[in-house]
Amino acid sequence: MPTAYDLRYKAIRPQMRSGGISREALLAVATARAAHADHRTGRECRPSNARLVAMTGLSLRQVQRADEALRLLGVATEVLRGRQRTRTERMASWRVGDRARGWASVWVLHDNPIDLPANGFVTPHPDRVLKGSNSRQRVVTTRRTPSGRGRRAHRRACPDKEGTRLALDWRAHDNAPPWARRHSAEAWSTLLAGPARHGWSPRDLNQLITDWLATGHRIPDNPHKPIGLLGAILTGHGGLDERPTAADEARVREELAQRRIQRALVRAERRVHQKARDAGRAALDGPGHAECRQILAELSERRRQRRYQSDGTRP
Repeated sequence: MPTAYDLRYKAIRPQMRSGGISREALLAVATARAAHADHRTGRECRPSNARLVAMTGLSLRQVQRADEALRLLGVATEVLRGRQRTRTERMASWRVGDRARGWASVWVLHDNPIDLPANGFVTPHPDRVLKGSNSRQRVVTTRRTPSGRGRRAHRRACPDKEGTRLALDWRAHDNAPPWARRHSAEAWSTLLAGPARHGWSPRDLNQLITDWLATGHRIPDNPHKPIGLLGAILTGHGGLDERPTAADEARVREELAQRRIQRALVRAERRVHQKARDAGRAALDGPGHAECRQILAELSERRRQRRYQSDGTRP
């Protein structure tokens, strides 16, 4: 870390957006981060900024500038950016006594190879090579025959287009679990290529997870390997030809067909009733009704004449 600062700080200083950092402050933050990382791999470094401030005695802005300098020097990488916890995650954390409202960033501490010919005082081996000594005997690198000879480099497969499309739709679905968005659509594409070719939809994936929980299994709020978890759920489901929502969709289609039939019967009855009404209205103006109205008029006139004659008056 001190060597990286001495060799590269002047080159990265113009790239730092929030100001510079002293050598002592940068070493203090790097030492504090190293205390929270895996000593074998440098991974799982996730102390909070408040924790680093308490350990180093620096301000929050100094800790943030040190993180930026570590990243630009190439000795640390932020693999997962910190964020606020969702309501579900906070409830789960409170049940185990964790009152924090956010997740700290996850960093990986690693080495940045330095040009050895230009810097002869630095060696990648833990043991320093003294001038005048035989470096071949002191520094053990590889065997005389390179171990990589004879091995064919395999080209990385391109993401499956159908699997990527299904992953994009699933990650954007409202009912998708939060851990579905921890990986990109390209990372999910290989696993979801098979379901996509069998016509699966985001509702099928969500229903698959719901069925898995209904059978007594447990899914943590923040799984360690979401892709492996979904792969195990797909393996337990069996054949991909049986879509989880196929029965529900068939039931919905049957209900829609029944509603269409009922609506068609109602429309047919309305048409028959309308035809009967039109025929009745047309019959009111027919010759039969006209003759009946004339007869009724004659009978009414005769009744009036008899009433006048019975009273002794002249009609």
